[in-house]
Amino acid sequence: MKKLKTLLFLFVSLLALNLSAQEQNQAEKISELNEKVNGLLERAATSESDLAKLTKIKVSGYIQAQYQNFESPALLAKSQNYFSLRRVRVKFTYEALDGVKFVVQPDFSPGNISLKDAYAIVNDHWTKTFSLWAGKFNRPNYEVEYSSSQRELTERSLVIRTLYPGERAIGAKLEYNPLKVPLHMQLAIFNGNDGLTIANSAGTNLNAADNIDYDNFKDIMARVTYNITLGSFGGLDLGAHGYFGAAKSNALKTLSSDYTTVSDIKFGDRVSRNWLGGEFQLFADVLGGLSLKGEYLAGKNATIGYAPVAASGTVAAIPGVANFQNNFAGGYLYLIKNLGKKNQFAFRYDYYDPNTDIKGNQVKVKGFTTTDATKLANKMSGKGDLATSTFGFALHHYFDDNIRITACYEIVQNEKVGAAGLLTEDYVQADGQKVAKGLDYSKVVPANVFTLRIQAKF
Repeated sequence: MKKLKTLLFLFVSLLALNLSAQEQNQAEKISELNEKVNGLLERAATSESDLAKLTKIKVSGYIQAQYQNFESPALLAKSQNYFSLRRVRVKFTYEALDGVKFVVQPDFSPGNISLKDAYAIVNDHWTKTFSLWAGKFNRPNYEVEYSSSQRELTERSLVIRTLYPGERAIGAKLEYNPLKVPLHMQLAIFNGNDGLTIANSAGTNLNAADNIDYDNFKDIMARVTYNITLGSFGGLDLGAHGYFGAAKSNALKTLSSDYTTVSDIKFGDRVSRNWLGGEFQLFADVLGGLSLKGEYLAGKNATIGYAPVAASGTVAAIPGVANFQNNFAGGYLYLIKNLGKKNQFAFRYDYYDPNTDIKGNQVKVKGFTTTDATKLANKMSGKGDLATSTFGFALHHYFDDNIRITACYEIVQNEKVGAAGLLTEDYVQADGQKVAKGLDYSKVVPANVFTLRIQAKF
């Protein structure tokens, strides 16, 4: 009986040990499975977080492929008609969180790959009316800020292209949009010399570093617009903007645009560039939809010269070139008319006079003659002082929401002059007639352009 009890005790003990081992193995397996599940959940959460970030990225862009035919005599040494890619843009917009946005837009046009936009926007969470921009973005101006993919003519007007080369600038901007008032205000500060060429005596551009300012001066821009609702008729936007800037002098003299006044200046002193502009945009829901848009600008622009180059040994000194401050005026007027749901007609007249102090009959007659040609070069009025008028006609066909086909013809006319000898090369007119150099801008030089463009947006 004692042996039987002993055997029974041993059996029960072994059974308990086995059950305990099984429970321990089972617990280890459950723990291992739990760790695997947690790992999967963690990876899933990471993937979900990454996916959420990706959903905040918006990618858009457009391609403009075109054929152009130029009637300009300046292109005789080059092709006067060719196919090209005008713009190849891809825009990345990232909404980091509510009220914070990052934008990057490169342009991949062949031979001209560049960064067009790179900026951040922060909106205030309290009043919901202010936003702060920082980086590289469009200057505050209607035609500058109006996207190239929507604009009714193929290029911006001449006065805008001249005053705002490249359209963009590096700086910061504060915008104000009150909630209950149709008012929009912008105040920006920029490096100011973006896109300008400031050459020395050797022809080297001193302002070639796009990401570095040429001087210590900063330029201020301001723009304000107000929207007026015209009931069922449409709406009217009225606005004004101003540019207040300067570039540092690299010369010792500044010549005024009348070619008579020369003033002394020191290296590094400011050469002012200031102008004002007024604008309107009228949108009318009549006859299928039409709009009138216009802007006028006037002020003082400037180009920077350089000081005389000192003589070295037997090398003669190069006379300096004075800074040049020119009074200018210019503007444009659009008429846009919808033709059904798929077609649109657009007309634009734009005018730019780079020097309002010189008229056509004064060109090559009025100029500055220095008394010491070794220190300062003479400067004579010329082609750069002539006003230009452009009549542009465009017809758009919207194939669908993504494809637009445009045919555009621009008639370019220069201000007629009273003196011969302005051209330095022979050229052939649009009718094939050859005109010898010197026989001149007293007749309109053919500079018309025809553009056939296909635009694809995504």
